[in-house]
Amino acid sequence: MDPLLYTGTFVLGLVVWVVCAVYAYRTAPGFGRSAGTWAVLGIILGPIALMILYVLPRKSPLPGHGKGSQDPQAALYEKPRKR
Repeated sequence: MDPLLYTGTFVLGLVVWVVCAVYAYRTAPGFGRSAGTWAVLGIILGPIALMILYVLPRKSPLPGHGKGSQDPQAALYEKPRKR
């Protein structure tokens, strides 16, 4: 077999692994989980960490994440209301 094929497959697998770690980091707070912990688990376990994250029961979302959360500076960009 061609060694270039193995190199390309390795690089593709590495990219998928890193994308899974980043995705676990970004979605974990929405499930009420620690982002840092899930980033490390995503680096170690890759796609398996995402599967575990979605199978575990949800906790309440961490502050600043999930539905209804807003940017604290959002009021700076809104038009003032007329009284």
